[in-house]
Amino acid sequence: MNNQKYLALIILLTPLLVISLSTLTFYLGYKPSSSNNNGELIIPQIETQNLNLLDVEGNSFSFSSGKWYLVYFDDFENKTFSLDRYKLATSLKLTLPRESHRLRRVVVYKDKTQFEKAIELKEQFPQVIFLYDKNNLFEQRITSQLNNPYFSKSMFLIDSFSNLMEEFNVNLSFSEIFEDLKVLL
Repeated sequence: MNNQKYLALIILLTPLLVISLSTLTFYLGYKPSSSNNNGELIIPQIETQNLNLLDVEGNSFSFSSGKWYLVYFDDFENKTFSLDRYKLATSLKLTLPRESHRLRRVVVYKDKTQFEKAIELKEQFPQVIFLYDKNNLFEQRITSQLNNPYFSKSMFLIDSFSNLMEEFNVNLSFSEIFEDLKVLL
């Protein structure tokens, strides 16, 4: 009978001891030095609050908490390239099994005349949210820390806390981006 009490005590204390020791070692500096993601993590993350973004109807837009956004900055100069990026974003959303409802696709533009010329892109991708960066605030926030998003042609990931947290360069394949999204979502 006495041995069973000791065994029960050991079983009870083992998880508590493991959690306590792992937390202590993490806070003492024994933590991973790198991550295993394909995209470039943005450190510090870029906030997306207080931007002057307008949707197609001219209404103010802000990124919702709890949703993830795959953002692409488009200047509509090369419509074939834009079409490829939109198809990539659509494929990524459709391929995510259960979490696809949490990911939204967004295209940000700064030139209204170029946007109005791209009617076929808007019609072909009705689920994409097109946003106008009125005072280029979003572009400026990104450019202060990274390359200009219109020139880099990268896709960006906004997390569920509405922070820009990862950049997917043009040279990344579908499977590499999908791998990161699958882990994060």
